[in-house]
Amino acid sequence: MKCSSAVAVLVISALGLVACSDDQERTEGRYCTEVGNHLAALNTPSLTDADDVEAMLDAWRTVADAAPLAVQPEWDRLMAAMETASTVDPSDAEAMQRIADTARSNEPSANKVIDYTATLCGVRIGEGKPVTTTVPPTTVTPSTVTPTTVGG
Repeated sequence: MKCSSAVAVLVISALGLVACSDDQERTEGRYCTEVGNHLAALNTPSLTDADDVEAMLDAWRTVADAAPLAVQPEWDRLMAAMETASTVDPSDAEAMQRIADTARSNEPSANKVIDYTATLCGVRIGEGKPVTTTVPPTTVTPSTVTPTTVGG
């Protein structure tokens, strides 16, 4: 009797989880399909007015909503930054600087999404290779200077 009660609880719990899950699945296949469907908007959006910006954001949201769990946190960070950037007044230098700082801080997320998408779907989001604006540390090697004698 206890076994059948436990099974009933598991079935009811599973049904509850299914009912609470996203309407759309976060599968690799769906992700690649959405990337392909929105590749132009992801790579070369035409942004001439506010409607174009909203259409671009809708495309990015659709792809982000399909992102598999492997890159969902990165997509969440990127979308938060993009949503914020879309509301900034370009004439506000301080706000533009905050957006630039946010973009730089999100480089690891962007690079992971770019690499993941290229590997999984065979297409690249964004222009070219992932970028890094962080300057790598350099090692200075001391040089040997031979003293010279002046005058004889």
